[in-house]
Amino acid sequence: MAAIALTTCIYIPNSVKAETYINNRTCPADFPSLSKALAKDLPDYINRVYSRLRIKREVMTISQPELEPLPLAPDQARDRLPQQVFLSILERQTGKTETSQRAYWLFVVPTSNGWRLSMAFMRIGQAPPVDVSDAAIADATNKWLRDYCDPRYQR
Repeated sequence: MAAIALTTCIYIPNSVKAETYINNRTCPADFPSLSKALAKDLPDYINRVYSRLRIKREVMTISQPELEPLPLAPDQARDRLPQQVFLSILERQTGKTETSQRAYWLFVVPTSNGWRLSMAFMRIGQAPPVDVSDAAIADATNKWLRDYCDPRYQR
């Protein structure tokens, strides 16, 4: 039995090609836009980190970011404090249906090379916050900030 291979060539003129995040990675100019873009892309970034680290979890969805900061240091100038992003992430173990919700508090600071994650905390239920600055959420956030906001990695 002989196999038949079919190929289709489609010509798309350059002017018609859609701009995608892959070829149009730009850092949003203001922090609210940056936090929305981060929240939109973060599930894919976290899931890739989970896969790379062989963590059997997957992100189902992420809430819209909340930007109302909690007071940190009342005597410090507000423009010198890190920007704060609150996200709620719905996750499940890979292959399972039961989900869990985790709340994250990300601290992001501007640098000469774009934005950088300075600290991250997680809270499940009523338990006290836990420092997750070296966890998957931090790795995923740092990779997104690198991809979109660090001029050294722009194409």
